Amino acid sequence: MAKHKKTKSLYALKKIPKEMIKSHFMVDQLALEIKLQSYLNHKNVLGIYGFFDNATHLFIVLEYMEGGTLYSQLKKNKILT
Repeated sequence: MAKHKKTKSLYALKKIPKEMIKSHFMVDQLALEIKLQSYLNHKNVLGIYGFFDNATHLFIVLEYMEGGTLYSQLKKNKILT
């Protein structure tokens, strides 16, 4: 979770180590994920606000959703209604 300093708005920040991107050959996969999320506008899909990087990580700024990730919800509840 990240908070915008001026507006106090909450965002989800996906932090991906660049070394993992390289070692798992994920460059194309991440480019496609960012492109697809940029075009999608659906109530059940988190919106993307942008992305940036530093020397060691790629960061994707997403709409914040209370309750964590889809993966954590599935692991906890086993099914979704």
